Amino acid sequence: MLYIDDIVSGVSCDACLKANFRGRRYKCLICYDYDLCASCHEAKATTTRHTTEHPMQCILTQQDFDLFYGGEGVGNEQPQSLTCPFCGRLGFTELTLMEHTTAEHHDTNTEVVCPICASVPGGDPNHVTDDFNAHITFDHRGGGGGTSMASAAPSRELISFSAASASFILSPMNLQMNFPFFKAHT
Repeated sequence: MLYIDDIVSGVSCDACLKANFRGRRYKCLICYDYDLCASCHEAKATTTRHTTEHPMQCILTQQDFDLFYGGEGVGNEQPQSLTCPFCGRLGFTELTLMEHTTAEHHDTNTEVVCPICASVPGGDPNHVTDDFNAHITFDHRGGGGGTSMASAAPSRELISFSAASASFILSPMNLQMNFPFFKAHT
C-alpha cells in the first residue's frame, strides 16, 4: 500500500467499491481483507460479513498524519492510535495495547487482524492470528524480529475525527495529564 498525500493507493472500499480513495482508511480487525473509506465508515456501512460492531483500525494518509502529529517528533511508520481487536477500545500505543489485551482479554482466542501489522508500512495488512497476545508479545515487542514500535507519545484515546473537518479534540483532563504545562480552567 502506498500513501500519496491524501490518496490511499492499492486499496478499495469494500462497501462503495471506490478504488484509490482519498482520506482516512478503516481496516476491519475481524473480517479478512475488509476496508472502508471514511464516508462509508461514518455512514456505518455493513455487508453480509461485516457489522458495525466489528473493531476498526483507522489508518491515516500521509497528509492526515502530518496534520495530526506534526511537530511531535514521531515517525510516520508508527501508528499513534491503535484499536483493540477484541473490544474496539481506541487510543492505544503498542505497549498499552499489549498491556490491555494481556489484562482484559488474556483468555480470548478469537481470530483477529493485527492492528499493528495492518498499520505500519511494510506490514502485512491482513495478518490474522488466533493468539493475539502471543503475536504482539513475540512479533512486535518481545524481540522476535517483527515490527517494534515503542513510542512515548501520549495516548490518543480522545481523538475525534469530524466528517466536516480534519480536526481533533483532546479533553482538558487528558491535556493536563499528557502535557504538565497545560492548566485546565475549571
